[in-house]
Amino acid sequence: MSLESALFGVIIALPILAVIALTVVCVRLYQSLRQTTADKSALIVANKDMEATIRAKGEFLAAMSHEIRTPMNALTSFTEILTQRSLQNCTPEIKEEIEGILDIIKKSSRDMLGIINDVFDYIKIDANLLEIESVPMSIKQVIHDLCQAEKPNVIAKHLDLSIKYSGEIPPTILSDPVRIRQILSHLIGNAIKFTEKGTITVLCEFLESGDTVVAATNTPLPTKEITRKNQSAFSASSMLLKISVTDTGIGISPSHIQELFRPFRHVDWSIPQSKRGTGLGLNIAMRLATLMDGTIEIESAVGQGSTFSFLLNVYVPEGTPPVLRERGSAANLPSGSQLHEGLDIRLPKKKSESGTSVDKGHPLRGVRVLVVEDMVVNQVIIATLLRDAGAQVELADNGAIGVQKVMQDMDNGLFFDVILMDMQMPVMDGYEATAYLRKHGYSHPIIAVTAHALSGDREKTLNIGCDDYIAKPIDNQTLITMIQKYVGER
Repeated sequence: MSLESALFGVIIALPILAVIALTVVCVRLYQSLRQTTADKSALIVANKDMEATIRAKGEFLAAMSHEIRTPMNALTSFTEILTQRSLQNCTPEIKEEIEGILDIIKKSSRDMLGIINDVFDYIKIDANLLEIESVPMSIKQVIHDLCQAEKPNVIAKHLDLSIKYSGEIPPTILSDPVRIRQILSHLIGNAIKFTEKGTITVLCEFLESGDTVVAATNTPLPTKEITRKNQSAFSASSMLLKISVTDTGIGISPSHIQELFRPFRHVDWSIPQSKRGTGLGLNIAMRLATLMDGTIEIESAVGQGSTFSFLLNVYVPEGTPPVLRERGSAANLPSGSQLHEGLDIRLPKKKSESGTSVDKGHPLRGVRVLVVEDMVVNQVIIATLLRDAGAQVELADNGAIGVQKVMQDMDNGLFFDVILMDMQMPVMDGYEATAYLRKHGYSHPIIAVTAHALSGDREKTLNIGCDDYIAKPIDNQTLITMIQKYVGER
């Protein structure tokens, strides 16, 4: 074959080979594209399945919280009522025995509720069901309310609890009050648990600053998504909030400090079982702090006490800050909850002074209360408690009946002094009923009473129009005191 013929064959073959090669490449690209599309579709399906699973877990947690708290409410509330009624005509010997038994029931109920709360919080964090907010809040108010809530436990152990502030404390910051309250609750609760004598001090201070701009809004914002469109902006400084809880308790050895934040662990098995708890509290606190881009630091020495410090970057508005929700303003705070530069709970040394029994002189005499509750057991509990305290009680089996009663009274120029509104009911739930009443001009106090006590439920009820919130199991004295506070504002 001549050279010309060979060259001619090659010239003819090259385009054919190029077409074949291009065809192979196109086929492979098509197969790859199909595989990518299939993978994308599978990913979309997987994401939808994951979202459905997360929603299902959230619904499960809410349902379990409700189902467990309902019988717990009956147990604790009827124990309180039984305590008041059974001790009136007893001999001193029998009275002391009954008081001891009932105290054990009440303490066991509180311990069980604490375990339930820890487990639910742990599962919720583990399932990535938590949302971090950035809303206007008062850090002084959060700290003060937490210490007031711990007052009975402090009094029972004859401890001194103090709040101190170092330097200037901004009246308003942007952060998540629910999560901060959770973290500090674990730190203060642990300090009380492991301190047998002496003092517990809560110190709040702001350490660093830097300029930035954030969006002015009262709606929840993810912590890392500070600015949003169509919102007015204002100047703010980024500052480091540090809240330290110092106790004079048993202390922790250096070798055990790293173990503190591991779940279901107890660093010292010599500690009585009654003080051990679930081993979840500090783990939950640290995980919440981490979710907020904060941390918890520890300084401790065996026999000398401990200091747990919660550090968190927050935004502090400059100039005109965003307005705090009206229901949280100083003029509308519960009695004894006004902001203070410092709070000292100096404890009576006699155990008899630390009781929280209901005033036997009918503290709610003449107060008219509407109880909107669908469960008969809870109706009996609340009605018995309030009537024993002197209140006039009317019942409604669901939100629709409650709204009807209120609107009929309004037509006649009458108002209930307080409405106790269950939030989970058939026909019309408490959220719908409260929103309807507020929309139609009802301005008297509405207190949410709910077994849904997961983190964020309090804020949800306040945002819908409730004036306050109490979780089941109900503490009888807390409920009466809360009603007295709102009746006093009439």
